[in-house]
Parts: sequence; C-alpha cells; structure tokens
Amino acid sequence: MTLPQQINTLHLKAMEYAGRAFQADIHADYESANMLFREAFDLERQAAELLASDLTAEPTRSILLRSAASLAVDCREFRSAERLVAVALSGNPPTELCEELRDLLETVYFSRHLDLRGLELAPIEFQMTMVGGAVGFGVMESNQFLKRAETLDRLLVRTLERKRGMVFRESGGPSKETTRDFEVYFSTSRAASYAITVRLGRPNRQRLLEFPGEVQPNDVVEDVLICLEDFGAGRVDALHERISDEAYFNNFTALAKKISPDGDKVRTVGFTSLKGNEKQTVALTSPPLEIWKPKVEGGKRVEYVGRIRAADETAKKRTHPVFCVEDDAGKVSPRIQVPPGVLQDIVKPYWGELVRVIATKPKKGGPKMIEIEPMGSENVSESDSEPAID
Repeated sequence: MTLPQQINTLHLKAMEYAGRAFQADIHADYESANMLFREAFDLERQAAELLASDLTAEPTRSILLRSAASLAVDCREFRSAERLVAVALSGNPPTELCEELRDLLETVYFSRHLDLRGLELAPIEFQMTMVGGAVGFGVMESNQFLKRAETLDRLLVRTLERKRGMVFRESGGPSKETTRDFEVYFSTSRAASYAITVRLGRPNRQRLLEFPGEVQPNDVVEDVLICLEDFGAGRVDALHERISDEAYFNNFTALAKKISPDGDKVRTVGFTSLKGNEKQTVALTSPPLEIWKPKVEGGKRVEYVGRIRAADETAKKRTHPVFCVEDDAGKVSPRIQVPPGVLQDIVKPYWGELVRVIATKPKKGGPKMIEIEPMGSENVSESDSEPAID
C-alpha cells in the first residue's frame, strides 16, 4: 500500500468513527461516544503524523492536522490539540487555512476553560434568524436583537426548570442547583438576515455517565421549539397539554410574545435545529395571534402610565403577585395584580422604565393586568392613562 493510500484509509476510517461518535453523543449513548471519538482521534492522528514532516504536501497536511486537533478536543486531549495546531502552523498552510487553525486554537482554549468546570458544549446547536426593516446586511437594531436574545435565554432556563420538576420561581434568579451544568452561549451573527447560533453547556460526557436520565440541553431545545411551533399556530390546547402548570404556561406565552415579530421592524423570527440528520424548523411570521391576548371578562378597561417602583411577589394575603407604577408627579397607581408566572420575567425587566399598563378593573378588588408595554415619554399624554392615586 502506498503512503497516500495508507493516509486515505486511515482518514476515511477516522471519519467513519467520528460520524458514529456524533450520532451516539446526540442520542445520549455517552459510553459509546467516548470510545468512538477516541478511535477516530487515534486514526486521524496517525494519518496526520505520516504527512507532518512533508512541508510541501499542503493543504492536505494542515487539513489532516486540523481534523486530528478537532477530534482531540472531542476527547478532552487539549494539550495534544495544541501541539497538532502548532505543527500545522509551523508549515506553509494557505492563508485561509491559517485563520481556521487559529480559530481552532481559540476553541481549544475555550473548551479547556469549560472542562476545568466539568462542562462542555452540547453537540446540538440551533439558529435564531431575524428578518425585517430593522435588519441589514449582518447588522440589526440593537434593542430589537437584545430583547429577543435575553428573552430566548429566559425561555431556555425556564424550560429547564420545568422539565426538572421545579416549582415555578416567582422571585430571584435561577439557583445553582436548578441550572446545574446548564449554560447558554451565543455565537457571532450571520450576514444577510441576522442570525445567531445558540449552543448550550452541559456536563462533560464522563460526568454524564454518572447521571443517567438527567435532563439534557437536547431535551430543552426540542421542547422549546415544539412549544414555539404550537404558539405560532395558535394551538392553545396542545400547548396546555405540554405545559400544564399555570405559571409556566403564562410565562411561556408571555415570553413567546416578546420574541415574536412586530410585523414591521422584525417580520420573521425563525429557529432551525439539527440533530444528526433530523432537522427541526419553526418560523414565527406574524405578531402574536389574538388568541394569546388575555380576555377581559367584565370590569372596566383602565390604563396606567408610569415607572415601576414597587412589586410584591411574596405577600401571603394575596393569591397573585402585584406591582405599582408611579407617574412623574409622584402619584402611585393601585396595586395591579398579575397572573402567576409573569412578574419576574415580564414585568420586572421594565423596572424604572416608563410603561403603559393595560388592565381590567372589576367592581370589587384591584385592577388586573392584561398587557404591559414600554413607551417613550414623548408619547405620553393626559388621555393615555387613568390618573394614578396615592
């Protein structure tokens, strides 16, 4: 067998093992994944080393070394990965390949940083894509992007808490125990439409073998996308079946409304996830449907304009959390009730901002919030709201 044939045989066998390892990983067969990634790395390293001393064999030489280094990361062999990238850069790879090798070196350092905490990035990733008037070629109006990125983060964490059987958290941030080994990462944007890739952290595969049955990032992503698909299609009953807890249901629908297009600045918000050969796509192509707007059942429709200055999610005498807004004259609204699951993630992010609160006021009891929206002070007039009261 000639040297090129030997290298090709080793490389093809390595790619076969790597493909099987990836499939085993995404299907939670971590023991097999560890073994197969190790086999793939050993084979690809052998292929790369056969060509490492031949500086004229570019770009094949550097491509093999880069591939072996990437598989070394999958095996948590970070020092080996560094050496392989260094050997590749010591030759004469094409400029574009040099940049890819430097990028891979950054990945090595980042992966080692995660590994020191017992973490790694899950193999599944998904994209969030936005199209509309506020989107240019690889750029997007910052507040339109940031509010959706922050909301998506909250949505992923709340879904994790729900799937781990946690009681809905009405106050405070997620506990370390609840979000154990779960982190959200955003990549740089893509041009044309504005798109980001979302990756989730998880325990490394060795630790996962110690926690069989643990809720994984794959489970969270799949659940979020299925629920967003139900939301976009207006399938209320189907979403209720998936999210039976009232607080979690209210929270999900409220967050989904914040992610949804406004029809002008953002016309489409799409999500795409790949799990091996399985592709899951969800597209929100219109503002939230009327069916998701709270119904006003009796009582007078009222509006309050002001800044959120007080909120109470723990009062024992009240069945629902409440908050107040204060106008620029210092007058405070009545205590406004909010449904379970809404205060922490929907109301409190507007703390200190000027907002319009739309509520219904029954004959007995205080007002109950229907919607809340931010507004600029230049849009406020005396007719916009019911006068606040002390």
